[in-house]
Amino acid sequence: MSGIPTNATFYEYRGERLLRRSGGGDYQRVAVDGELTLARFPEALEFSSNPDEPWVMLPTWAFDAWYQQRVRGRWHGVPVEVVSLVKRGLGRGLVNLDYIGVQPDEALAAGLRGDQYFGWSATVPPAEVEDITVELTRLEISERYRRNGSEGR
Repeated sequence: MSGIPTNATFYEYRGERLLRRSGGGDYQRVAVDGELTLARFPEALEFSSNPDEPWVMLPTWAFDAWYQQRVRGRWHGVPVEVVSLVKRGLGRGLVNLDYIGVQPDEALAAGLRGDQYFGWSATVPPAEVEDITVELTRLEISERYRRNGSEGR
């Protein structure tokens, strides 16, 4: 759609990095391409029934690691984080931004909406975001999930 990366969480499963869709502490739903079978995902708890948005739900202990992707840039000269892509409705294709600076006057002058308590944000065309940087951090799965998972196998 837009080609601009956004903040995201990924889980590594058997050498494959999969985008997190939702989940809780003990399980995660991840987006997948290709076949949804127990041969490919032997630890699967559930599979998507929607062929347009395929996902698999796996126990957290089944993943090798997880990754946090943070996308930052500048909009109207102020520092922002590219939070998400609008996928539906009239704003489809726009991106949601959060101000990551520390000057309230700067945020307001740039055209961001919000306040000092809840922060400032904007929904804008991706082409307006400049100086984009992507930071990907690999994190280990908590030992708590590894212990709980190995007891259940």
